[in-house]
Amino acid sequence: MSTPGPPAGSETLGGALEAAAENAGDRPFVRYRGETLTYAELDERANVLANGLAARGIGDGDTVCLFMYNSMEYVSLYFALAKLGAVVAPIDTRFTGETLAAALAKSDAETIVVDDRTRGAYESVRQDVPNITAAYFVGDRPSDRPYRPFASLLDGDSTPPDGECRGSDTVSVTFVQRRATERPKGVLLPQYAYINTGREAADELFGFDTNDRIFTTLPLYSIFTFQLGVVGALVSGAEFVFSGPFDPETYWRDVEARDATVILYLGRLLSVLNGRYDGPEPMDNPVELAIGHGFGFGTDETLIREFEDRFDITVLEGYGVTQTSTIATYNTPEQRRIGSSGRPVSYADVEIVDENDWPVETGESGEIVVRPRRPNTMLQGYLNEPERTAEVCRNQWIHSGDIGYKDEDGFVHFIANEDNSIYRGRIAGRVSSLEIESVIDAAADVETAAVVGVEDRRGTEEIKAVVVPEDGASLSPIDVYEHCKRSLPYLKVPRYVEIRPDLPRNPTGKIRRRGLEEEGIGSAWDREAGYEFSR
Repeated sequence: MSTPGPPAGSETLGGALEAAAENAGDRPFVRYRGETLTYAELDERANVLANGLAARGIGDGDTVCLFMYNSMEYVSLYFALAKLGAVVAPIDTRFTGETLAAALAKSDAETIVVDDRTRGAYESVRQDVPNITAAYFVGDRPSDRPYRPFASLLDGDSTPPDGECRGSDTVSVTFVQRRATERPKGVLLPQYAYINTGREAADELFGFDTNDRIFTTLPLYSIFTFQLGVVGALVSGAEFVFSGPFDPETYWRDVEARDATVILYLGRLLSVLNGRYDGPEPMDNPVELAIGHGFGFGTDETLIREFEDRFDITVLEGYGVTQTSTIATYNTPEQRRIGSSGRPVSYADVEIVDENDWPVETGESGEIVVRPRRPNTMLQGYLNEPERTAEVCRNQWIHSGDIGYKDEDGFVHFIANEDNSIYRGRIAGRVSSLEIESVIDAAADVETAAVVGVEDRRGTEEIKAVVVPEDGASLSPIDVYEHCKRSLPYLKVPRYVEIRPDLPRNPTGKIRRRGLEEEGIGSAWDREAGYEFSR
């Protein structure tokens, strides 16, 4: 089927939207709750906003922070700023305090757009970000704060704004944070990276067409959501349907009501849905594909097969980071290996390397590194951090900091990032602490667990599990060990287990893993200290 999306020559978000509006203007494009915009209507609204922003001094190279939850205004602003050649700074709505202030200050933005759900976090740091001089409010403007009404930006005309954008122009600075203790870093991405990722998803990987409705509850500050969902729909003539945050109680009702054919997910969303389903027969639903990454562990092969059987949906896992413009490898309906993250996409080289950046043998674990085979498709650098850019892009590879391996057929298998993995020696390589935690968390009488590596005399790491039982439960280290032995390969079974009433956490609630590592073995139970077992 031919798709009325933009021609292959469209290299910018504004150009792609204008081409789609001309070719498929009356087709529905974006739907949020009770509002639907066609391709032509969104293009017109983006023009109006772009001209309204331009009248207030925002233009080529200026940065505007979007600190909002999902809304139609979010999508419209993204395209409007792209048409101006301005830079979108989508701010993670989970950022608060020092992290939020650091991101806003580093952005060098003078303008921010907030809503009722983010205003409290913004107001708490407003005095720490003097660079922001104009704050617009989406919704009913509060009378006790000097916000500018978002509606005031809608007084521009609907003709395309003046100026010419190129595919190499920066369109977004997305702030990433690997550790809770580090300041967020701004990843600069060009306009063409959005078009390229959307087109790769639509044409090469998943075959989106005009009959598809791509549904997600993921936040729009995630470039995965915007590039695969919004732009994937844009370049294929499909419809992008989004909603508020994930709610397992209403998720399938929302899918049914929107007649979704594709769902986008990240993290353990599918695991939650799978765990809540207790029906005797496969669920009847319109979805054909679930696209994302979050299962991601070898032990998830069973979960994926179970999910597919229960919901009659094909699950396609992939791998990517913000720096690679959200995708680097993917499974496809025609070529997939369940439990893997797929093969490299058409425009990327992907390799597994050791600490000296030499490729490792097939099946051996190492760092996942990526480089583009097509210009303007991945990061341009880190905002105002040339040393960090040089470090991450050393030896002509983008270093992800993630651990994985390639199998004999070229499928990449994600293990963990360096902060969530344990080195088990050169033969065994690294194993994911998150995978082991997910297995322990599923055990009876367990409230939560943290898994860390503790160094042994050989210089490798043994696995230690620190487990918090449910209130009133009688849980022993042997119970945890026996559960892991039934559910994990032997090399991933913890040697040390400690039962505690709680875990150390920082003010934001994240587990202080480094402190647990520094404690070492401590008084933990040791399976090799007299405990008899068979394997």
